[in-house]
Amino acid sequence: MSLLTGWAGCACRSRRRRIDERGFFLVEVLALSFLVLGCAASALVYRTLARSRVEAAAEITAAYLAQEQIARIEAQPASYLRTHGEIPWLGGGASSVEKNGISFTLSSSVSPRADTESLAETEVRVRWETGGRSREAVYRKFVAYHD
Repeated sequence: MSLLTGWAGCACRSRRRRIDERGFFLVEVLALSFLVLGCAASALVYRTLARSRVEAAAEITAAYLAQEQIARIEAQPASYLRTHGEIPWLGGGASSVEKNGISFTLSSSVSPRADTESLAETEVRVRWETGGRSREAVYRKFVAYHD
């Protein structure tokens, strides 16, 4: 075997190896791209779910606050309900309630029914802001006058 033949054999092998490995870098880049896109999609879904969880928790808190206000209104005597059209937050303090880092503003009204003197319609409005959006929920219930 001559020296020339040995060099030629090595040159062919290295050239053949380069030809075989030519597409391998593209496959790596595509796999890495899909991995990065998957991570980004997961982060987007996580962020959306976290925002949805906060909004749902705020809506549930608003419902509980309204139920509490309605229960307190029902406990008031007829003389109080007949003299007050607008009723402040009966839970104590100001009309603004701080729960779970969100400020809820409550306003309540009692209006007597025209068809009967023993019932009044109670309306409780709860306002709050989450994620830069202002939200409002309205709850209504008939309340019986009692002494």
